[in-house]
Amino acid sequence: MKKAAIAAVSIIMAGIMCGCAGKGSKSKRADGRERPTSWSVAQRSLEDITPRDGETQVFVKRDEEDDDIIYLIQGTLSPDPVNNKEDALDVIASYSEVMGFIDVYSELQFSKTIEYDRKIDYIFDQYCDGMKAGKVELTVNVINGNKAEVLNSSYMDLWGFSTKPKVSEAEAIKCAEAKYKVGNGTKAELKIIDGPKLVWDVPVTHTYITEVYVDANNGDIVHEVEVVY
Repeated sequence: MKKAAIAAVSIIMAGIMCGCAGKGSKSKRADGRERPTSWSVAQRSLEDITPRDGETQVFVKRDEEDDDIIYLIQGTLSPDPVNNKEDALDVIASYSEVMGFIDVYSELQFSKTIEYDRKIDYIFDQYCDGMKAGKVELTVNVINGNKAEVLNSSYMDLWGFSTKPKVSEAEAIKCAEAKYKVGNGTKAELKIIDGPKLVWDVPVTHTYITEVYVDANNGDIVHEVEVVY
């Protein structure tokens, strides 16, 4: 189940200026292409997962409003050991249909590993047009033959998502200035936040607020980042 055929789905990301691929959406891209229905590796189902040692059932966390969206699976996900980030990405790709991923080989970039309690977390960040969006983590049990046991996802639905702002950087800074003090020469950064939503991240000067997120489509302040003490 190695990624010899990754190009078959990687073509999805061509012409990305019109929008990014992602999970769960029924919308079409601006260029009229339909949402892909196949993946570059053989797919597993929830029925392929067995409970972890000492447990009686597989645990699945679903979205409270949409049962079709799964955020976490806990069980023995594959009989094959995961020895490196490439193996980890292959396991993640094999659950694309279950989790709603489109093309993890194009969308996900390896971030880091975290080792703790004889387990290893392989962490991959999701990117769209160079902007970080969601995240996917695969936890491997070292004392159980490096078996993948937890798949945790905050992958975003970015199919057809436009990363072209309707509100300019200068306009976003003015929107922030209507409520907060903004320093001379302040620069705003374009980001994708959960929703998904395209925002301008504007640094501000305030006793309790360090930055605000301004909706890049309408100029509304949608989030305030508080000072962390």
